[in-house]
Amino acid sequence: MISKSEKDRLAKIFKAIDKNGDGKLSKDEILDGYEEHFGKHLDEDDLDRLFGAVDIDGSGFIDYSEFIMATMNEKKNISEEKL
Repeated sequence: MISKSEKDRLAKIFKAIDKNGDGKLSKDEILDGYEEHFGKHLDEDDLDRLFGAVDIDGSGFIDYSEFIMATMNEKKNISEEKL
């Protein structure tokens, strides 16, 4: 689970990356916003791997629930690495 403040922060990030406001993130939106909000550069191969892992319904977009699940999993992986 994530805290309310973390959920609010992720909602703000999602909205900031979702430039056209359609409630889903395209590959272009992810490329434009990922480094700014997560501090990591994505190349085309990284982007394809990200979408392969996160775009669960195969729509070609990352919706809000997929985004939240992916960030929760990333946070868990980082914590386990630190241990």
